Amino acid sequence: MNSQEIRYFKEQLEEKLKNCSNVFILGHKSPDFDSIGSCIGLYTITSRYKKSYIIVDDEPSIIESGVKRIIDENKGKYSFIKKAEFDALKNKNSLIIIADTNKKNMICIGDEIEDFSSVMIIDHHEEDDNSIVTNDILNSVQVSSACEVTTRLLSSFKIKYSKDVANYLLAGISLDTKRFKRNTSAKTHDVAEKLIENGADIDYVNNLFLEEFESFCRISNLIINGTIIKKYSDDNLAPIQVSFTLNRNNKKAIYLKEDYAKSADKMLKFYGIDAAFALGYVDDKTIHISARSTKKVNVGKIMKEVYGGGNAQSAGGRVVSDDIDSIEEKLMNSISLGISDDIEVMDSPPIIKVKQIKKEKNR
Repeated sequence: MNSQEIRYFKEQLEEKLKNCSNVFILGHKSPDFDSIGSCIGLYTITSRYKKSYIIVDDEPSIIESGVKRIIDENKGKYSFIKKAEFDALKNKNSLIIIADTNKKNMICIGDEIEDFSSVMIIDHHEEDDNSIVTNDILNSVQVSSACEVTTRLLSSFKIKYSKDVANYLLAGISLDTKRFKRNTSAKTHDVAEKLIENGADIDYVNNLFLEEFESFCRISNLIINGTIIKKYSDDNLAPIQVSFTLNRNNKKAIYLKEDYAKSADKMLKFYGIDAAFALGYVDDKTIHISARSTKKVNVGKIMKEVYGGGNAQSAGGRVVSDDIDSIEEKLMNSISLGISDDIEVMDSPPIIKVKQIKKEKNR
């Protein structure tokens, strides 16, 4: 994404801000740091022109603790609203800005987005048949995060932003780059440096990432009691090993989206695991899938063909289904069919189930 694309999008946004009646900014369901950070950054721009709102429709009890902290800290500063309030405030001249996703099924207003003529998107995920159709999109899978793009847009507008905004934007970049270990370019480091120069506090950002003990236990139990490892190969001496994690004892159990992402991340740290999928319900009907990989497996390609999208090493998606077993089976078959780098499944692929850890009685 070059500077010319940023400038063009900035000009389009300025024009729409002059002509719209109000602005609604939203990220994906179950917001993470990149989603909420980019929304707040965009609000910092749009609120200088028109009355602006950030839509977060998730129940507080299911929002990840660090994101909830950001929202709670800023309820008096930014106009956070639920979808019901959006329904009361929207009109035909409203401007909708979507951050950190381009999919209809990933936003709380869903198909209603088609009712608006002014829709803009800032994202870094691949597009597919479920993507929102608009000419005003600033999107590249080569960019680390929506927060990186938003920071560059703020610079293009020459808007001074607070230390808090810098913190939230840096948190979003840190999350999606796994602390600058993945999908990071020279421009990403330049943007991070600019955020620090504008007051971003590394200690504050790191504290946002501190795991709560309850979250740690929940994710650990999910991995230990719900993971199988399947071997695929085009070379019997060096098979591709892929893990699949879900709650096999209670398949309708509901977790946070972040729980699945963290589970996949943790599995990828084990020696020999080339790709990791974690899946399960985020509400009564919706299954979320998080996918992570090393360079051997292109999970973005797999998810694009199945239920979502992303880049080669980090991807995700959602599907409405009551049959999670068939969803997992389709993921397994997608690798068998050679969706990712022409990997072929072995004739009799062994399945290794992670044994359940039982507490020993005190002696």
